[in-house]
Parts: sequence; structure tokens; C-alpha cells
Amino acid sequence: MRIRTTVAAVAITAALLLTGCSSSDDATDKPSKPTHSTATTGPMKFNRSEAARRCVDALVDQAADDPSSEVGTTRPKACAPLDDSEYADAILEATSRANRAGQIELQDDIDAGTGGAG
Repeated sequence: MRIRTTVAAVAITAALLLTGCSSSDDATDKPSKPTHSTATTGPMKFNRSEAARRCVDALVDQAADDPSSEVGTTRPKACAPLDDSEYADAILEATSRANRAGQIELQDDIDAGTGGAG
């Protein structure tokens, strides 16, 4: 069951990455002139990328704590600011990271068992 879940997560991740790639053929597109402000007059703005990073970290920790559970079944508090789409992206990223860590750990175990001849 976990293999199918892992394969599905990897396939979905690949599909999302490929659909995000697009180009504009309109040669008249010009970047807008950035406006910079040197003074901060209000409270700190919500940083979505920081919230997403914290959510992914929490999901990876959750997967490490209970490897038998599905990643993201229980939504960590760190993921509360994210909408459902962003949460789904965070689950895919966390699954990918957890899989990479598992592959590295497995390879280390294989190398230790074979005396490093791998």
C-alpha cells in the first residue's frame, strides 16, 4: 500500500512540476518597474513561502515520527495558514523529502551489510 502511495505522490509531483512550466510568446511583455519601500510602517506581512517551508518541515517530522502513517493525514499546526492547494503541495514536497531520506538510509544499511561494496 505504501509503495502505491509513494508512486502516486511522485507521479503527482512530476505532473505538477511539468504543468507549472509555461512560457509567454508575447514579445511585448515587459517587467513592471519594482517599487521599493525602505520604511516599515505596519506589522510584518505574512510570508507564504516561510509558512509553506514550516509546514513541509512539520510534515517531514510527522513522517519520521510515525513512518507507518500517511503523510499529511493529520494537519500540523504549522500548516494552518495554508489553503488546501498549498497544503497539498506541502504534502507532496514532504513525501518527496521523506522518500529521499528513506532511500539514503536504505542505501547506508545496504552498504553496511555488504561491507561498503555497492
